[in-house]
Amino acid sequence: MVIPKLKALILKSFYGPLELPGFSDKCYSDRVIKNGSSRGKSKYKCKVCGRTFYRTASHRMSREQRERILREYTNRMSLRGISKVEGRPLTTVYSSVKRAALKAYVDLSILQAQLKAFRSKFAVLDESWTYVRVRRGPRRQNLWIWNALIDGVPFFVTGDRDYNTFRLLWLSLPKCEVHYTDDYPIYQVLYHHVVGKKYTHTVESYNSFCRSHLVRLARDTKAVNRSRAMIDYSLDLLNVMYPQAFTDEKTPLNLAYLSGVQYIRDHLI
Repeated sequence: MVIPKLKALILKSFYGPLELPGFSDKCYSDRVIKNGSSRGKSKYKCKVCGRTFYRTASHRMSREQRERILREYTNRMSLRGISKVEGRPLTTVYSSVKRAALKAYVDLSILQAQLKAFRSKFAVLDESWTYVRVRRGPRRQNLWIWNALIDGVPFFVTGDRDYNTFRLLWLSLPKCEVHYTDDYPIYQVLYHHVVGKKYTHTVESYNSFCRSHLVRLARDTKAVNRSRAMIDYSLDLLNVMYPQAFTDEKTPLNLAYLSGVQYIRDHLI
């Protein structure tokens, strides 16, 4: 049994634990026989340990394919479209994207908490609209994304278009010398406040950047958001996959952000 076990371990290292057609993945015996079928799937039985099991395909992906999936997802491809192009089950693609997006969300939250100690030169704030569940009808849930560019560094929160949601964003931002917004009344609580559409073109450009890269933020399409949390994760994944400061001016804050987010990007996959 030593040679079959060694052979099984070698094959297992290449193909995973459940793709060894002639071996049991429990005792590594090669004395495996067919044992009928159930629900259209063939069953097998090991004559050594007596275990009955199914042979299911392994959906392990290489690092290159996982990174390619993330790039496709952050270039306005739907999860179903990625599944067809990559030849992987939809659930496998979704799990891979969600796992990476959640990691990006956690790491960026830690980085932004550290950036709060900086003092920035300017902040540009605006809000954009999306929806959850359905595009039209009583089941639609409106969702607002409050975006802030602090020295060009993106911060955001999601929720209602009210003061409570805005306050969550405001409390997470570093101190700024001046705030640029439109004339939405909630922004009147800001100090050193300058109102005017001509000052908010950068954050509106960032809103467009997010919509052009994430299909779940597109309007009047078949894309449907079923989870508010996935919107948060996807926005942070986009910021990690395409790290940039939305300004030409270099400041200590955006330089620290770019350095930190590049480290997150290198260790994301």
